[in-house]
Amino acid sequence: MRILLATYWGLPSVGGLEKYVLQLKRGLEARGHEVDIFCRMPDESGFQLLNKGWVLAKSFIQPLISAKADTYFANHLPGLDHEVKSMEIDKYCYEAAAAYFMPANYDVIHTQDVISARAFARIRSAHTALVSTIHGCLSTESLARHQADGITHDAFSKTPLWYYYGLIEHIGVMQNHETITPTEWLKAIMSRDFRVPDDRMTTVPNGMDIGDFLLKMNEPILTPDAGGKKVILCSARFDPVKGHFHLLRALVRLKQARNDWVCWLAGNGQLEGRMREQAAAYGLQNEVVFLGNRQDIPALLNKSDIFVLPSLQDNHPYAIMEAQVAGKALVVSGAGGIPEMVEHEKTGLIFPAGNEQDLYGHLLSVLSEDDLRRRLGEQSKAFGFQRWSLPAMTERILAIYERALQKRWR
Repeated sequence: MRILLATYWGLPSVGGLEKYVLQLKRGLEARGHEVDIFCRMPDESGFQLLNKGWVLAKSFIQPLISAKADTYFANHLPGLDHEVKSMEIDKYCYEAAAAYFMPANYDVIHTQDVISARAFARIRSAHTALVSTIHGCLSTESLARHQADGITHDAFSKTPLWYYYGLIEHIGVMQNHETITPTEWLKAIMSRDFRVPDDRMTTVPNGMDIGDFLLKMNEPILTPDAGGKKVILCSARFDPVKGHFHLLRALVRLKQARNDWVCWLAGNGQLEGRMREQAAAYGLQNEVVFLGNRQDIPALLNKSDIFVLPSLQDNHPYAIMEAQVAGKALVVSGAGGIPEMVEHEKTGLIFPAGNEQDLYGHLLSVLSEDDLRRRLGEQSKAFGFQRWSLPAMTERILAIYERALQKRWR
């Protein structure tokens, strides 16, 4: 089959989306399928077939689309929310670029978000099956970001943005032939909040190339000198939904209890400046180390003792999968689909999202108790090896492609 993996978001990027796309591409190609990747440029300057190096600059299409959209909005939707207007223009630019790259050439178009799903539903040819994996929820992620700025759930749920994102979620799923959710948590949200019937969605946990990951764990890398202290690693983009500020506040308390640790933060993003300022204000200059965007996470995990992820919302983070395969003791929040990946006190320690007291307590426990840290790591590794098989994920997704191909003429 000829398969197009498509996303509205820019690649390459930091985070699980890129890992999912590249891992799936590898799994599909190992079975003889031809796979392309369509996405935005990471700096949002254009659109690309990533694996072929074909690029269309956004400047070629945005002026025409903006002019038409501005006229329409002024005549029919005066006072439209600025964020809604900007996203609508971006969505039409994406759709026009996708049409330019000839989606009719593919047997299956597998989108990775509700926005790209809607775009390809409008431009696909009749013989092309449309499948989508939904990696997150626009509405609840936007809520989490606004809550970080002090806006309550009740207040945000009454805004035009909430209803707008909800409409995108619903339409983005309902026009697929098949929809994949990595967790039952996300499937339940789409069903409960956005009126998507359960039978239109199939849960398929993410997978990874475990053999390749283990090889990369042993690659030589440069890291800060931990001075013989235990290393706590957090690998996540610097975004409000990842909960880094809660981690910093928990580390302040941890420093008061013991000083035999350092915390490495691997990632980058919009909050980096504020996080650096906050770490300095908390007196954590010597304990918290900003590593930047790293491509050597497997080797970093190999040099670490504990993995922490304080997410306020998350679906099926690859960072947890990788930490499990690496055999690390995990301290993670109970946000989103994470409890489907980690069993409390067996493959990790789970704290309520945003609860800095419990986060501190769990970090203190795994630092203080060598047997607990070792046991959690061993059980985590056994679970990861059994659960996150790339061949198993690929086979399940290929079966979904076959179902979608049977539905394409309906």
